[in-house]
Amino acid sequence: MTAPRGAVTSLPARRWPRRLAIFLVVAVLVIVPTGGRLYSFPHTDTLADGETVDAILALGGRTETALYAQQLVEQGGASVLIVSDPYPTDDPDFQPVHDLCASKPTDYQLICFRPDPMTTRGEARELGRLAQENDWDRVGVVAAKYHISRTRSIVDRCYPGTLLMIEAPLSIRPLNWTYQYVRQTLGYVKVALQDGC
Repeated sequence: MTAPRGAVTSLPARRWPRRLAIFLVVAVLVIVPTGGRLYSFPHTDTLADGETVDAILALGGRTETALYAQQLVEQGGASVLIVSDPYPTDDPDFQPVHDLCASKPTDYQLICFRPDPMTTRGEARELGRLAQENDWDRVGVVAAKYHISRTRSIVDRCYPGTLLMIEAPLSIRPLNWTYQYVRQTLGYVKVALQDGC
């Protein structure tokens, strides 16, 4: 018996699990190898002994990122430390960043800002603005390993100078890696849909 003309037919219920399984296998086969190169083994830069940049930006997201960027600046890697501080003021996990931003270092210039929007794009825009204002032609950006590749693609849109993407030494749990593969992949889709800085 055939369905009447114009009627909507649906697949038998037993085909959906199979199609979903095929989709998931294809997604894993695409995301894992690509994600491995982009998230687990990204191209990173380092500051060699005696090498300097005009400024080092610590992306928001992890307290350890800000503290590592501070360490690099205090070791002579730059004369300016820029810290993105999108964190809630009442969250004790981020108190070290708030304390850093409240400090008054004498050996280097400290610039803290709240990104607008509160995303990597907002951080890249502020870096681009500061670089233009201060004639910086070489900057470093400190980020978590899984965020390096996507950050590079975003910052490149806002900053035309030499960019060093520096990996913060973080301990990342396996479950967080799974989450980051999904999050960073969705983030790449968002970047692809956005124009300019």
